[in-house]
Amino acid sequence: MKIMKKLSCLLVISTSLLLLSSPAQAQGSGEETDYRFVIKTNPLSALGGPFWLAIIPLTGEYKVLFEAAVSEKSSFQIGAGYIGPSVLLNLDELSDDESETGEISGVKTSGFRVQGIYKFYISRDLNAPEGFYVGPHVSYATAQIKNKADAASKISATKLNINGVFGYQLITSGGFTLDIYTGMGFLSRKYELTGTDWDQDTFKDRASVSVPFGFSFGYAF
Repeated sequence: MKIMKKLSCLLVISTSLLLLSSPAQAQGSGEETDYRFVIKTNPLSALGGPFWLAIIPLTGEYKVLFEAAVSEKSSFQIGAGYIGPSVLLNLDELSDDESETGEISGVKTSGFRVQGIYKFYISRDLNAPEGFYVGPHVSYATAQIKNKADAASKISATKLNINGVFGYQLITSGGFTLDIYTGMGFLSRKYELTGTDWDQDTFKDRASVSVPFGFSFGYAF
């Protein structure tokens, strides 16, 4: 719960700074700050994602995103993240208890995620990496939930997203950045259960239409 409080405070502080700061275009001078790179994150993703079981978060993600302008009206963004237990519902801690033999039982969650977006900025009076944008988004994640007492007992999961997205990136005069996007695309999620008595019907492979939502904030330079 302490981690959740810290994340909430960080989100409130960052959002307040964004709202109180002036836009990147200098007031009264008509000059624009020439930002070319942005580094971002979203600490709220540690609460849940990218793997869920109904409304229960099986994993959390700890990620960093880097965006670089490649022309006046386009940029490329890449991201990498470590997938571990969700801080909202930490399965590793919930299942961690000491057995009668003195051995530690429970599970360990680990994995990674990579993603990329090519952004085409469409705002007339703003250049990349600021303003409204559209573009393709691809994301791939993989994770395993292993039995600590028996590494052969595990759940392996993969998730592939291919989307077309529309969003807006705000950059203030101080370089603070807020990026929000949504869109539509394709989602494929697959599970593989090995050496476990968990219900296979609970972890069904799924391919469907997806409606992504991305939110991150950081610093432009």
